[in-house]
Amino acid sequence: MTNQSLVQNLHNEVEKRRETIIQFMRDICAIPSVDSQIGPVCERIAEEMRNLGFDEVRFDKMGNILGRVGHGSTVIVYDSHIDTVGVGDLSAWQWDPFEGKIENGVLYARGAGDEKGSTPGMVYGIALSRDLLLLWQHGGMVRRHRPQQFC
Repeated sequence: MTNQSLVQNLHNEVEKRRETIIQFMRDICAIPSVDSQIGPVCERIAEEMRNLGFDEVRFDKMGNILGRVGHGSTVIVYDSHIDTVGVGDLSAWQWDPFEGKIENGVLYARGAGDEKGSTPGMVYGIALSRDLLLLWQHGGMVRRHRPQQFC
């Protein structure tokens, strides 16, 4: 299969799951994770990883969520944070920052741009790479962790 056909195949598979991926992103943005309180959002991410058949889904001592696909000699790690800053005065918002809104194809919600928005791509990207045999000699790991926000 050519690189172009691999890319097209991956694009088609993502498109088939588009609404599911968007809903996953909305779900994790809807769960507050301020002040390093990431347990509930990690549980939601773990649920998605399990549903997608990750080989390992676990929490480390610090409460970070780790998901692994494959057992290859090379490991590709996707790593980012999922905590957010607070929302301040809720009455100053034009919409619920946790429910968010989609406008012109863009999701506006707390954490959507930093960093929760990368989570669905990482989780589904690893799962689809496995399903499309793109990770045949590698393993992939997704790690979502706490503090990154300092205010």
